[in-house]
Amino acid sequence: METRQKSNEVLVERLLPALNRNPQDRAMAWEEWYASVGVSSVMAFVRMTNDTATPDDDIVHDAIATAYEQVEGGRYQSRLDIPFTAYVKGIARNKIREARRRSWRYVALDDAPPALFESDRPSLESLIERREQIAALCDGLTRLSPLQRQVLADCLQGRSTDEIARASGMSEEAVRQHKSRALRQIQRRAQ
Repeated sequence: METRQKSNEVLVERLLPALNRNPQDRAMAWEEWYASVGVSSVMAFVRMTNDTATPDDDIVHDAIATAYEQVEGGRYQSRLDIPFTAYVKGIARNKIREARRRSWRYVALDDAPPALFESDRPSLESLIERREQIAALCDGLTRLSPLQRQVLADCLQGRSTDEIARASGMSEEAVRQHKSRALRQIQRRAQ
């Protein structure tokens, strides 16, 4: 066990451009790591954790290619507490996360099937509470100055502070203050 750990450390040192200036030797070290430890270990990890439509082979090869780029670019630092193979498995884990994100599908709420919401019917108490909150919000909005209402309306339409300031002839700081004061006033009313 001790000799295997030592030999893996020597192999990893051969991978690092800072420690091994010979590109041919680094290429041979990558081949040795890939054949002896790399592909089988990373593949076993990916097979256990990959729940996406992306094939395991693609994730493994993408992870190893990324690790190669990181090492050759000098962005990998060898650490005794994290073996190199664990580092590559971490990259594979991130590749699986990316594959999950790519498979997410966004559906507008208006396009969602009604059955999706049927099981989540709100209780009578939550409906009453929601109506009270809306009434308090409306009351708070009516008590705002016309300028504060306009600033909030512009913010809700996605305009930036700079755009609102230019359109209304105010400084950006004045716009921020009007927005902040309006939101605080509405929050006090809604509580």
